[in-house]
Amino acid sequence: MRAHRLLFVAALLAAAPAAAQPPAQAPPAQEPIVIGPPPPATALEAFTVSPGAVLISAYEELGEVEGVFVEAREMRDGRTRRIRGIIVTIAGRQPTPEQAFVDPDEFVDLLKGFDELLAITTNPTGQFRNFDMRYSTRGELVLTASSTRNRGVVYGVEVGRLLHARRTLNGGEFHQLRTLVEAAQQKLATLREER
Repeated sequence: MRAHRLLFVAALLAAAPAAAQPPAQAPPAQEPIVIGPPPPATALEAFTVSPGAVLISAYEELGEVEGVFVEAREMRDGRTRRIRGIIVTIAGRQPTPEQAFVDPDEFVDLLKGFDELLAITTNPTGQFRNFDMRYSTRGELVLTASSTRNRGVVYGVEVGRLLHARRTLNGGEFHQLRTLVEAAQQKLATLREER
């Protein structure tokens, strides 16, 4: 019994210095880090007019494939400046749809990207069971081709720079999307340079 009392007293003495110390102070509060949207990656995205000027935005919706919308767009300030491009939109879970902007200097490579991915019908690696292929534009239009266990190759489209929206497409749908992008390119190529 005496041994139990000695252990109890020793435990109290050991705990006493810790209890006598002042409570640890909380670390100073840090200011929240606020990060704004990334700078525009395309000329179409960056086009603005100064306050007091009129922005004219003309567009033509070329169509939609499984919730992926394609449009040709021209924006101008009503005077001399204008910019043209393609916008790909996916309505996601966010309150506003996500978009990717494509400038004319990327049109040729974008269509080549579609063609390279559409040419994949079997695993191109040979050494591995699975694969993913990816093509992207400056404005975050991302095209993918991936292997699946049961469905062969599936395709994907992703848009958005901060938040992303994605759709999975089969080969026929992916080809339809390529056709819409090509139609948007052709529409923009036929526009006159009116003043």
